[in-house]
Amino acid sequence: MANATQEYPKIDPKKTKQLISTLGELVEKHNFDEAWTIAGQLNSILKEQAENLNGAEYSALESVIKSYYSLNEQHKKFSQRTYAFARKANDVAS
Repeated sequence: MANATQEYPKIDPKKTKQLISTLGELVEKHNFDEAWTIAGQLNSILKEQAENLNGAEYSALESVIKSYYSLNEQHKKFSQRTYAFARKANDVAS
């Protein structure tokens, strides 16, 4: 029978910082699809490693993740509005 509490390896601060840096670089390059994957990895770290993070680390990581997801939502809305504008402009030009 599986153990009810799963043990996760201790968080690797270097890896986490590298993922955060990569997330920032991808967003800066407007590569939101790859950034989504990195944000998911960071979210997993946050959920699975919460007990291994001190309060400041937890808050900082949570803030980065929330900020990314908010920005991604804004980006999606902007993309939809841009597409709608382009369609309307093309219709007017036709």
